[in-house]
Amino acid sequence: MRTIAVVNLKGGSAKTTSALNLAVGAAGRKRRVLLIDADPQANASLTLLNGTAADEPTLGHVLLDQAEVVEAIRPSRVKRVDILPADARLADVALLLAEQLGRERRLRSALHAVEGNYDLVVVDAAPQLNLVTINVLNTVGELIVPVDAGLYSIVGLGRLEETIDQVRRFLDNRELRIAGLVLTRAHRNRATKDLERQLREAYGDLVYRTTIPHSVRVEEAHARHRTVLEFAPKSPPALAYDRLLMEVLKHGQQRDARRADPTDGDADAA
Repeated sequence: MRTIAVVNLKGGSAKTTSALNLAVGAAGRKRRVLLIDADPQANASLTLLNGTAADEPTLGHVLLDQAEVVEAIRPSRVKRVDILPADARLADVALLLAEQLGRERRLRSALHAVEGNYDLVVVDAAPQLNLVTINVLNTVGELIVPVDAGLYSIVGLGRLEETIDQVRRFLDNRELRIAGLVLTRAHRNRATKDLERQLREAYGDLVYRTTIPHSVRVEEAHARHRTVLEFAPKSPPALAYDRLLMEVLKHGQQRDARRADPTDGDADAA
């Protein structure tokens, strides 16, 4: 079961938009997908539940051991996509977890109950570094980091890398890594080109080839509680998200192939 969190510790990076379109796009390619909404704003939940707030239990109840994960997961309006929803209460859960035993491992432990039920788990992580976000980082194997094409957009990347290192060192998740960075809300101007150049110089192949263009179609889709892949499938951002999904899926296949190759470790050692 492949687990990916879409995360950036800076808000306004198209994080939720990216998580939703990756989940819906993967389902459209016959993957069984679980989307976990770990953001108290709960916008991903609203989108996948037709604009309706989620009934209890939600992710917060699972993290506080007040409900089993199978009780909180429910079908979304999108075929082959289930959702573990959030609500505004999740903001308080981060504080309440501070007094709990195993507070950094609650989500990781809960998901054992659905291991093998899904091909892909996508987590929409909050832009705040709190115990809910730490639970996410201690659970998933890969991070996709959306970077919006605006001023101060790289702010937070260094802090995220430091946090990843600490999670790998002090918690359970030694395999946690950044799978890729994706430039979002990109304009056709000098500032965007300069930012993309800086990203590629600093992170090389870690930056996905696909960039997501800025478009009013995305906001129109949000207003209707739809992803842009559903609302305007031929629009530039929808086509870009489809290309991004292909990159993400291809990288996953390459990773699985390396793990399945018994000579790979010997080659690395040599």
